[in-house]
Amino acid sequence: MYPEHNITDLCQLTPDLLEKIGIEDCSIRCTIYNLLKKHLGIKDLSKVFNDPIHGHIELHPLLVKIIDTPQFQRLRNIKQLGGVYFVYPGASHNRFEHSIGVAYLAGELAKALKVKQLEQIKPLEELKKMSTLMKLKDGELNWLKELDMCTSEDLENLSKLKKLKSLSTDELDQLKDLVMCNFEDQENLNKLKKLKSLSTDELEEWKKLKPEDVEKFEKLKKFGDGEVKKLEELKESLISDQDVLCVQIAGLCHDLGHGPFSHFFDGMFMDAIKRDKKGKADKKGKADKEVTNNEEWTHEEASVKMFDHLLNQNGLKEVMAKYGLKVDGKDENDLVFIKEMIKEPKDKKPLNDAAQDNDTQNNDAPKKWPYEGRKKEKSFLYEIVSNKKTGIDVDKFDYFARDCHHLGIPNSFDHQRFVMFARVCYVEEDGQKHICSRDKESANLYDIFQQRLSIHRRACQHKIKMAVEIMLKDALILVDDHPDFKIKSSEGEMLSLSQANGDMEAYTKLTDHVFERILHSQEGRNEPSSEEERKKELDLEEAREILQRVMERDLYRCVGQAKKKSEEEIKERLKNLVNDIQDDGKDRDGVNNVTLTYKMENEKPISKTYSYDKKKPEKSEDKKKEKKETLEKIKKDLEDELSERFRKDKFEVTVVTLDYGMENDDPISKTNYYSKDNPDIGKPVPKSDVFSVLPDWFSDEMLRVYWKNPKGLKDEEIKTREKKFKEFFKGWCKNNGYKDLNKDDPSAGRATPGNDQSN
Repeated sequence: MYPEHNITDLCQLTPDLLEKIGIEDCSIRCTIYNLLKKHLGIKDLSKVFNDPIHGHIELHPLLVKIIDTPQFQRLRNIKQLGGVYFVYPGASHNRFEHSIGVAYLAGELAKALKVKQLEQIKPLEELKKMSTLMKLKDGELNWLKELDMCTSEDLENLSKLKKLKSLSTDELDQLKDLVMCNFEDQENLNKLKKLKSLSTDELEEWKKLKPEDVEKFEKLKKFGDGEVKKLEELKESLISDQDVLCVQIAGLCHDLGHGPFSHFFDGMFMDAIKRDKKGKADKKGKADKEVTNNEEWTHEEASVKMFDHLLNQNGLKEVMAKYGLKVDGKDENDLVFIKEMIKEPKDKKPLNDAAQDNDTQNNDAPKKWPYEGRKKEKSFLYEIVSNKKTGIDVDKFDYFARDCHHLGIPNSFDHQRFVMFARVCYVEEDGQKHICSRDKESANLYDIFQQRLSIHRRACQHKIKMAVEIMLKDALILVDDHPDFKIKSSEGEMLSLSQANGDMEAYTKLTDHVFERILHSQEGRNEPSSEEERKKELDLEEAREILQRVMERDLYRCVGQAKKKSEEEIKERLKNLVNDIQDDGKDRDGVNNVTLTYKMENEKPISKTYSYDKKKPEKSEDKKKEKKETLEKIKKDLEDELSERFRKDKFEVTVVTLDYGMENDDPISKTNYYSKDNPDIGKPVPKSDVFSVLPDWFSDEMLRVYWKNPKGLKDEEIKTREKKFKEFFKGWCKNNGYKDLNKDDPSAGRATPGNDQSN
């Protein structure tokens, strides 16, 4: 076959791959492709998709059956980038095509890793076989040959190895030098003949020896129990066809749980619902089950539930079993494996058994493997679709390429190069196998996260896009409980928009189409018959007006942007550095106070002393929670001050976070690499060894203030009121350690002369 093209089976051949291996004529490629299908007798044919990003891609028949379900087809109506489409006209792509792309790339990476695994196993298998044959007598060898358990090539190799075994160490060293030379040279031939006093016939046999024969013999001499154990471990971790199929299914279904406008739904909309429900529950003074459910809900969790719903509604569990997947039982259940790749188990970070009652984990106790779908030997499979450790996964590979293509911005990351250099390596640090890249690629991997930052800065966090999504959020909240927008659940209950994510039958019907339904809801409506109905109709009317304003480009206006002053940033960096010292755990008993000095750009140096509890250092999760609570308090305080100062106006404060995907952690510091000389072992590469100009700060936040300007204001009145808001915001920034980023250009809102909204 063609391992250099990741082709290990005839079923993998597509017209594009046939072209890669040298068949240039299109008609010949198609003829060969069709004949192969007929010859292989495949009834449930796979399907070829012509994708604008990856070209012609072929998907397994089981994946095609999943695609051809209402639950998956729903993704055609969910925009990949949410409100970005209202800023970038080309960003019209949906979760449907992204999911297909991720399934394809997941399969490609898994197959590429398998090819490299087989390259590791093959020479060890040959050595093991030769080691066994070397112990047999001639009669036993002939018997094996008659039973087709030993080939002529095996016997020829064995004959060479036995010749080499007859040599002393000095003679072997001499032979090693001779086989590197040309035996046609008479002087070298005489040396070979003299080496073992060979006859003419024997000399002809010895002349057949090659450098690789000597190298194989030297390895065979060292082949023992350690190498046998290594071979068995490699076989245990070898990617199977079932593994590849499961990884592809997980890639295909990883986004099934997205709601209208993708991350807008589980982010801005559901966050607002949570705050509203929690506020009402707090006023009542009792816990609310719906609040708890909303707090825990994520689109990954919904993806798992939608996957189950899809299988049950379409009878696909039996089809999965037909294709060799294990759908019952606990031991390496393929269904469990697929779900674990989509969403990590809740006990992903269990305490050691010896430390269940302690606040601090006992690092010397053995850790429990948290997954059920695959054993620890195949830990690396959980890094293909969604890599929670480093963030380097095929989900990003596809959305970088696809989003950049539709946004019209360059993509600096080449995922094909990553696949080419990726391999499965053992990492001593945690005793597991991980997907590692070549050490020379360490600087290039920063391109992944720089590209993510670029997409978020230029598109996902665009101030116009955010204005659109705030308006969309306001409209959806207004109609959330309106009877016309309730959706029937599997039990016949009518659910609000925010409740539909708890019932997959109802959730299947919730897509971006809700925008059009609200926008065109005035046609054929009856007069309300009660005060409650009248209020709901007024809410619907307001929601419709908001979306009409979106269509007319009369948007909420961004009247303030600010970030922490440099001095505050320096203090924050010093604090994080101290926290890093705590997390490291070294010399903790001897350190209680730390004084650090930091200088950033042209700012004056700042020194600050920090102290911390040596016994209970601050955990990473605690730091993130504290930071989130601090930002939420700043937002609320600012909104309250604005509302108090400008009582007739409404405002919304948002936090814009730009990072490498892991807040202020350096994702590459968690990545392992292999070297050319030791390709089976993965190790981290210190940042200082990568490149001297890499960033030392991986996260930045800014505050934005949006004014929910009333409809119909004239331009002069808008400018006058905006000026007052900006003056107030400037004073607030000065008093709270923020740098005002407001410029004199017009704010987000209705397009006016000089207001370029494409930036």
